[in-house]
Amino acid sequence: MNKYLWSCAAILTLFVTVESLTCNTCDLSVLGSCFFDSPVSCNKNQTRCYIAVANIQGLLNVHARGCTVESDCKNQTGLSILTYKYNITRSCCSTNLCNGAASIQLPLTAALGAALVALWSQWGL
Repeated sequence: MNKYLWSCAAILTLFVTVESLTCNTCDLSVLGSCFFDSPVSCNKNQTRCYIAVANIQGLLNVHARGCTVESDCKNQTGLSILTYKYNITRSCCSTNLCNGAASIQLPLTAALGAALVALWSQWGL
């Protein structure tokens, strides 16, 4: 029985579930503080979460959060909209909900593994 359970556990580790990255988005930002964070599932090409600040002529900061592709994880300077110059400072990360203060959720495989360990300890295996 013990060998059977360990074999099942080994097989489960081979089938690691592929989950898309989850990042926070920000619906309302005031003075750099985000209100009403909401998590969103990124598509398979978006492998990074980001926090961006657009500084418009040194007077106004516009904040944004969300999913992005790795190649967009860079700062941009000297941009303009109409006659206004602005710069974008962007920082990226690659773990779930890493771009906000929301709670971190365990992936499904880690949760299943913890449940199996708890069961095995109860059975004395």
